[in-house]
Amino acid sequence: MRVTRVRSGFPRSRRGLAGVAAAVLAVLLVSGCTSASDTTTDADQTEQISSATPSPTPSPTESPAVRTLSPTSPIAGGCAALATAPGVADALGEIRHVEALADLWHVGIDTAGGLACSLRGSRAPVDVYIIPDALVRGDVATLAAEAACERDGITGQCWAPVSANGHVTLVVGAVAASEDSATALTMLGGIADAISAAAAEGDPVRSQKTTWVKPLDCEKIADTIGLTSILGSDAARTALVRPAASDVDERLAAASSMTARCDWRRTPTAEGDKGANFSVIAVPNGAWAWRTVSANVPDSAEATVGGFPARVTSTGDVYVSDGVNLLHLQGARLSGISVADTAQGVLFVLATGSE
Repeated sequence: MRVTRVRSGFPRSRRGLAGVAAAVLAVLLVSGCTSASDTTTDADQTEQISSATPSPTPSPTESPAVRTLSPTSPIAGGCAALATAPGVADALGEIRHVEALADLWHVGIDTAGGLACSLRGSRAPVDVYIIPDALVRGDVATLAAEAACERDGITGQCWAPVSANGHVTLVVGAVAASEDSATALTMLGGIADAISAAAAEGDPVRSQKTTWVKPLDCEKIADTIGLTSILGSDAARTALVRPAASDVDERLAAASSMTARCDWRRTPTAEGDKGANFSVIAVPNGAWAWRTVSANVPDSAEATVGGFPARVTSTGDVYVSDGVNLLHLQGARLSGISVADTAQGVLFVLATGSE
């Protein structure tokens, strides 16, 4: 058995805003950041990004410093402790590598008092999700209802859930065409049993007053940042769309109630036009994980947006923490956008819509 590696982002959240060197430079200049980053341009993905947004965006009012709170993990010591949890090595074999899954969906599940980890054992590599009962709804509940396999051609995925102690433990692994599904499910079920038995009931981050109300006000965000100009389209061709989900991690991400997002896509309007897309992805109360998330954003530079710490990638993705929440902006084939100003406009909407 081999694991299906969880892709970055929510889902694939590091594919990036259009824009590259010019986008990063725009952020650093607008924010006053003193660090520099060498970047390259992806000509197939993006048009040249200008240094100004299509419409002015107001700045969020400065807020007093807030104390970042942390959740209580269902496994004392988090992912690193799973290797020594009773029964886990017996079920999985010698644990050779343990990694916390640090994409925004995973931060959301940890923020709610759960845990998301990748474990590489001598018998199998797996992804593990300990999901608090409060999040087990919709497609999450469907996946957690029973063990199952999905196969597509040469490979596929199998997963096994166990419900106990205020959470569902879901263990996911990839299977080859030659591997028997029943054998894979038995192994995954044994791993899920061991992890569930070692897990206590976690506690979520206490909600703070400066956390925005879910869902995000996508209409207000679109108006504030001048979305139709950014996408290069009028409102009639701009529609709110849901991201596609093809594997377990993406299905969980799309169904997550601990994250909020707005997704827009402009469909192609002429021959050779590939369209455009833009997303705002947010984790309320997720700022406790900012250092971990920001340290793992590849090919990025430090910046400041609206007075808050941010990281901007060479492809123009923006990650920012306002001291309470986490925010990620991403897109492709955009026009006339300053990523710094756009992120600042989103922060303004969140600040004015706070509880």
